[in-house]
Amino acid sequence: MKFSAGHGILGRIRFRDGEIPTYDRTYLIVAVGSDYIEVVNVSSIKGRERKLLFRTNEALKSYRPPFMVPSFVKLDSLTRVPLTECNGLQILYKGQKLDDTELKRIIKMIR
Repeated sequence: MKFSAGHGILGRIRFRDGEIPTYDRTYLIVAVGSDYIEVVNVSSIKGRERKLLFRTNEALKSYRPPFMVPSFVKLDSLTRVPLTECNGLQILYKGQKLDDTELKRIIKMIR
């Protein structure tokens, strides 16, 4: 399947410091270029409610699809990933995308 802005994905993408996570994580695609995707990290809110107090985190008002549980995005985690490094990424929720209004709101906050 082709990547599109608004897709949720699961996999291991290098952190901004260059380290690779030890387990699969969720991400939201916010932009797609000819040879890259741009993503932000997504985490479930459960057990991390205090993290919503940070200005760098934003709760998704409409998270399903593509995320199954209440979630937030880490606005300061924007990462550009070359398509050559995207082979192991899995698109979530059968390719259904985040609500377009919600996606635009998040993108505006990132930029």
